[in-house]
Amino acid sequence: MRYVYVTGYLAVAAIIQLFTGNFPLTFMSFPLNIVFAAIWLFIVWRLYKESAHSRFTRFLLSPQTSILSIVLFIAASLVIGLFPQLSDAEAAMRSGVLASLGCYNFMTSWIFIAILFLLLSNLAMITFHAAYHRKSARWRFLLNHVGLWLALFAGFFGSSDTQVLRIPLYKGEPAREAFDMNGASYYLDYEMELRSFSVEYYPNGRPSRFAADVRLGNEETVLEVNHPYSYRLGEDVYLTGYDMAGGNDSKYCILQVVVQPWKYVMVTGILMMLAGAVLLFINGPRKKV
Repeated sequence: MRYVYVTGYLAVAAIIQLFTGNFPLTFMSFPLNIVFAAIWLFIVWRLYKESAHSRFTRFLLSPQTSILSIVLFIAASLVIGLFPQLSDAEAAMRSGVLASLGCYNFMTSWIFIAILFLLLSNLAMITFHAAYHRKSARWRFLLNHVGLWLALFAGFFGSSDTQVLRIPLYKGEPAREAFDMNGASYYLDYEMELRSFSVEYYPNGRPSRFAADVRLGNEETVLEVNHPYSYRLGEDVYLTGYDMAGGNDSKYCILQVVVQPWKYVMVTGILMMLAGAVLLFINGPRKKV
């Protein structure tokens, strides 16, 4: 019956997606995502403590549910990989059933959220069960499962607090105005200014390295492609483009500012999983009790 329940659950998510469009992820920005997580975990804990023998609790504790939710999550990841993931404005221009189901912006679709919610609820339930009943291998089990829960939750629900902004900088002209992927304008709380720009070339004439000497607030730094500068905790600045025709005489460059307040929560989750894997390697497979 669990397959019937899950099919019906996803069908409801698909219907909501068809009639309302993608989930408004910005609604879940701080502090609502924290409040939601606390209430959600409290409900799962109470279900485990007060209704341990109910059909729903047994469903969430079932290994088959774990396998099913992981398979669904992999399938959702394949959708994200196979379809181009577009901005909200670009996705809205697409038509057809696939577009209506949110395939071109799948991470904010109701279907993806339903799958992730099922996986995280299953993880939370079996983690509570392990905390109360496991004797051997308890810590490595908890490290792996709590770490995975944190990484997935921070990676998705924390993304509502993530901002990706681009700002064009012209030499000698301080600027604060940046733009998101949908073209909306934002003003930074510090100035940026391009001091100079340099390009190095391969013998065939292709650029091998380009770097911008910039001022970020009161700090001076050199930015290179794929070498972000950590301006503040959870805020990185990237060099993404320049006037290719101008070369060393380029009058402007384009910087990208990525603000990820949940970045280190996700890193903590990953480190917890690594610690659990190390304990598994050191102690070997868990013994039955």
